[in-house]
Amino acid sequence: MNSKPTAVGAPLEEFLRSKSKGGEGSGNYRRNLERCVEDFLAWLEADSRSGTTFDEIDERTFRRYARELASRDLAPGTVRTYYAQVSAYIGWCVREGLLEANYAQRNVAKEPLPENDGRRSGDQQAWTDEHRLLITRYVDGRAHDALDEQGFETIRAYRDRALVYVLCYSGVRGGEIFADPKDDRRNGLKWGDVSLEDRRMTVLAKKQDWSDRSLTKQAINPMSRYKRVADPAGDEWPVFPTFHLPSLYETLRTGLRDGHDWSSDEIETLVDELTGQLDVFEAFREWELAPPSINTDGARRVMRRLCADAGIELEDKHGYLAPHGGRRGAGEVMVRQRGFTAAARLLDNSEEVVRQSYSHIEAKEMAKDAGDAFTEHDT
Repeated sequence: MNSKPTAVGAPLEEFLRSKSKGGEGSGNYRRNLERCVEDFLAWLEADSRSGTTFDEIDERTFRRYARELASRDLAPGTVRTYYAQVSAYIGWCVREGLLEANYAQRNVAKEPLPENDGRRSGDQQAWTDEHRLLITRYVDGRAHDALDEQGFETIRAYRDRALVYVLCYSGVRGGEIFADPKDDRRNGLKWGDVSLEDRRMTVLAKKQDWSDRSLTKQAINPMSRYKRVADPAGDEWPVFPTFHLPSLYETLRTGLRDGHDWSSDEIETLVDELTGQLDVFEAFREWELAPPSINTDGARRVMRRLCADAGIELEDKHGYLAPHGGRRGAGEVMVRQRGFTAAARLLDNSEEVVRQSYSHIEAKEMAKDAGDAFTEHDT
């Protein structure tokens, strides 16, 4: 052990570097770790009974912190996740010789933590066959009607239709095709990353590498029709652009200022002449710039709007078809129809993870097989 006391937060940056995936600053995983540990460090500073060096903390420190987390307005699973992130940091510090034991893992320390919320694998939202039918029928009809409207509403209807079909049938994560404001590497799926002929799209996967994902035959026609309507100006254009005007204006201003050396007055004169999304998109084309992609929050708002318009209401914490439910639903279909191995390939997950996530399907099928076996035996 070190003779000189070391502050608990001193090795945090080294710990985060050791846990980074794809580089020191990449990935939500690193940021989640950092946020949780920094919360713990801030609590240490504020807690009069706790010290801020490794020789001043013990299981009583973590018991008090566990009680603090449990008192917050957080779901039980979230509390346990936050605590586990802090415990991971402390465990790493033990392995680095900064602390003699991981006091966060002592039973007395973890007692105040809430019990697991009991959520089973089948309790998370997954779009059912009925959900897919309802939402795809709605966006199909909306796109058909929008052909008569022309202009911006047509583009938006076809974008929304393509978005729904990709979520329904590809098994892709929302974070892989939409922009993430917290991650500079995730700027949304671009047309240059899509090959409709090869039925694939290349995305930055959860494990921080570039991965080819499948576009099933159900998604190809909506994507093809949408591409013709949207007429993207180049490979750098996002497949699912935002239509939020303030975001479009700001991206246009930045692009003109950085890439074309325009003065502020010239930029504002141009922007003032633009009256809507179509005008802004034409300006992007003219000045060879790309609009921003919709982000994950924006995609949720799109799905909330579509479900409200279609009269689809779910009795869960979301109340609408959330994007991650499309991935879950695709996984359910693949597990039932093609098995866990094929589902793992589609979802870009290990078979072990998929078996755990969809264990309710295996349990149901096993119950049927076992019931049939007893029936055959008893007769």
